Amino acid sequence: MKRALITLLTLACLFPPALAVAAERTEETKPWIDRYMIYYGKLDAKTIETAKSYELVVLHPHNANLTREQVKAIQAGNNPKDAADDVIVLGYISVGEDSRTYGLTSDQMTKDRRFVGDGTGPRVDPRGPHPNGSNSLEGIDPRGDASPGGAGFASYYLDDNDRDGQPDRNRYFDVAFVNVGDPVWFDLLNRMKLDTDGIAGFGELLTETYGRGLGLNGVFLDTVDTAAPNSYTDKNSGNQTEFEWTAPGYADFLERLRDAYPDKYVMQNRGLFYFDPRLPHYDFNPGEAVDFVLFESYRMNSSDQETFNANFAADNKFNIMPKLMAEANRPGGFQALSLGYAEGPSKEMKEETLTGQSTLGIDLLKQDIVEAEQVAGFRHYITNAYLTVANSFVAERGSLKDAAPPAWSSVYNDSPVWPPKSVAPRVGIQEAVALPQGVKVRWDIALDLHPVTYTLYYQESPFDFAKDPNLTKAKRLTLTPSVAEGYGKGDAKAYPYEATVRGLKPGTTYYFAIRAKDASAAANEEKNDVVLKVQTMK
Repeated sequence: MKRALITLLTLACLFPPALAVAAERTEETKPWIDRYMIYYGKLDAKTIETAKSYELVVLHPHNANLTREQVKAIQAGNNPKDAADDVIVLGYISVGEDSRTYGLTSDQMTKDRRFVGDGTGPRVDPRGPHPNGSNSLEGIDPRGDASPGGAGFASYYLDDNDRDGQPDRNRYFDVAFVNVGDPVWFDLLNRMKLDTDGIAGFGELLTETYGRGLGLNGVFLDTVDTAAPNSYTDKNSGNQTEFEWTAPGYADFLERLRDAYPDKYVMQNRGLFYFDPRLPHYDFNPGEAVDFVLFESYRMNSSDQETFNANFAADNKFNIMPKLMAEANRPGGFQALSLGYAEGPSKEMKEETLTGQSTLGIDLLKQDIVEAEQVAGFRHYITNAYLTVANSFVAERGSLKDAAPPAWSSVYNDSPVWPPKSVAPRVGIQEAVALPQGVKVRWDIALDLHPVTYTLYYQESPFDFAKDPNLTKAKRLTLTPSVAEGYGKGDAKAYPYEATVRGLKPGTTYYFAIRAKDASAAANEEKNDVVLKVQTMK
């Protein structure tokens, strides 16, 4: 690919040692971690020691004023001579907002060449203002159109909220939104340095030869939600973001990142709409391009007004989470992590509970662990609103013992109300379609503390569940799930998984069952007795 080649050649000039030793990542090299920490504060000796006890740590290079020596100390783990306890360290970087613009007015930006670029921005959705008809995101120019009355900003700034010629800004954090798919933006992020830009770019984060040479193991991509569906907000929202047209460009962005740093890990914060088959964003699902997806505020959010929002928590649990986990467990998928906050009204919760200096809210925090890990299958961490409390609360209280088999769930929720009250599980095999000398089977998702695999059992006579509950007499096949027909194509009831079985006798009746098994040491398998009978085509 020409673009990838150009990017690599450019980077080779900047960081030749890193690219010379880069090793191609494969599905088999994707890591699995049981305990992680995310920390946005300064690093002292005590915090570094806490970080060493984790398998993965996310740091904020700017807030920490991070150095290579600090990174190396954490990466080495508790025993520098034992590679088995080495720590994966990721660095924060904002990709959907330009942190450099904090507190700057549009007028101030126009007087600074860093924000002027080629003067063709800000840019807007080429489909027109607030498009309502087709929601398709296919075929959109990743750079968009020039904004009416644009006042000479860099091409990657956005102006879809009001089209006034000025870059739209995040009202909460006072920074400008950017188009992550603009190639110029990637090149800028790659070159940025802490000591000149206040931001560590990819080159400084991921190599030891550029800027501070932090030599991290990967990156934590924040502000991905800039590309959220337009329907999520409007002019009356607290923080309007109508930039869904930039979603396809995120796939290009990840491809550039992977081309340049093939041996590094990528964690994505939220962007959960990419994994929702009801949305056009699903066509640009980044699942294979990322190693981890963080579900921030899965249950307990960072508000000091409530310990958690019951409506959003229910929607997350019964609607969004199953769809996310369906993608996580695909071949080449990712590991899903979650983040909760020890915030809320002071009479109900204290962040000091995380470090044993209080017990206020401890039952709420314990339940947060159960919901995130035992029910959803995430790996969880809890901190304060500023992410500055390094702690081992979840590590000490969350149990990773897995004696229970996977529990069936569903990506389809037929609840007539919002938020949904529950989700009706679709257990075992759901569809079986006859083929010449074969059959195509479809099924839904099962949840567990560990990754889940699915086994197809089949035979030419009915199963006797009473005498042979483990189906030892049946033939069995570990299924490799692909995206089922209709999933992500407008069929709300479509199943997420399907697989084709070949080599069956033509014109023969078979009985099929699918059971879910976890990847724990015990290999727990559930024992559903759902059966479909199918006669193969002659």
